[in-house]
Amino acid sequence: MFGEALRVEGFDGQLRGQKFLVVGDETAWLRRFGLIESESLYKGRNILVIQEARPGFSLISSIGVLRKRWDMIFRIKEAFEAQMLATYVANCPKPVRILWICNGCEVPRTLWQRWVKQDITLVGGTSEENTAITCEWDAILFPHRCQQATVEKFLSGRGTGLAALASRMKEHSDEIAESGAALAWSNASGGQGAIYWYDPTEGKVEEGYTKKEAGSVLEGISKWLLQ
Repeated sequence: MFGEALRVEGFDGQLRGQKFLVVGDETAWLRRFGLIESESLYKGRNILVIQEARPGFSLISSIGVLRKRWDMIFRIKEAFEAQMLATYVANCPKPVRILWICNGCEVPRTLWQRWVKQDITLVGGTSEENTAITCEWDAILFPHRCQQATVEKFLSGRGTGLAALASRMKEHSDEIAESGAALAWSNASGGQGAIYWYDPTEGKVEEGYTKKEAGSVLEGISKWLLQ
């Protein structure tokens, strides 16, 4: 697509029932989450997980996430809370969609290994600054005009060959951005996986809060965090 020397195909992999990371802001997270939800005709359960293993994340900065209706919200700080999440997921109606907001996205292996082939989709949401990820994601979706250095840092742990391929994308980065596309990595093909392009604007996001609604929500969050 972007020249004979380096061909990048469009990503059409199946993400439902997989675990994939969305790099960017809350709008990007919610777009992908909404697409998975629509594939299931909005049946099943939506779960929000706030990971507090690392400092720095503020729920107050993610008003859009709070506006969405969630069937359950978990705040993961210790192993006990992770076990509560596992129990809920095991017993609630399927399909299950989990949005896991995190700094570093250290999703416990004992959790996501249980969810294989159970129609459970794990969507990780993280910013471009948090490049140190430990979960073995099936795919990573980058935001539009993501810095090349950021892409390389996220993919550096996936193998030297893949990091080298990401580096070769530099000469095509402007062309990709101008087309409105963004980069994605997926290991659907096996091995170290491959790099694709995708449409980052696909999917809908609910409208934001009014000032009055936002003030009410923030007041409620403050009380909740002080508990």
